[in-house]
Amino acid sequence: MQLPQRVFVGALVVPMLLASVGTAFRPSGEIEPGHLVFAVRSSEIVLAGTAGSAHERQEVVDAVRVVTAAHRITDMITPYAGERMPVTAADAASLLGVVLDHGVTDFTGVVHKGRLTASARVADPERAGVLSDALRAAVPDLRVDEDFTSD
Repeated sequence: MQLPQRVFVGALVVPMLLASVGTAFRPSGEIEPGHLVFAVRSSEIVLAGTAGSAHERQEVVDAVRVVTAAHRITDMITPYAGERMPVTAADAASLLGVVLDHGVTDFTGVVHKGRLTASARVADPERAGVLSDALRAAVPDLRVDEDFTSD
């Protein structure tokens, strides 16, 4: 599967499937962590996923804005009372900060059920290893699975 197809599947299709499956099997009244997708595309950052409230959604967007003023932020996070963010706003900003600090301009990350699934295009395998280590250090509680492609 080519990187653009993996990005599409990882950023849009998988979270929608996870959300639909999760709502079918969740006991009523229980608030579970949802999912968060963030994608860096050159000068744009796309945020998607589910938040427990509009306030929680805004906290994530504001935290990301603090990390970068140079990127346009597209917010597609949906407030949904049955789910909450899988990471704090500070953790989301920390993960994004690592990506931007390493100069990655083509990145997709999905945080769900204690796992960050990341794909990126990086300059070389050495930088891929450094990025992988930095993502793991940014939020140590997350398991990181990556699929990095080098030019």
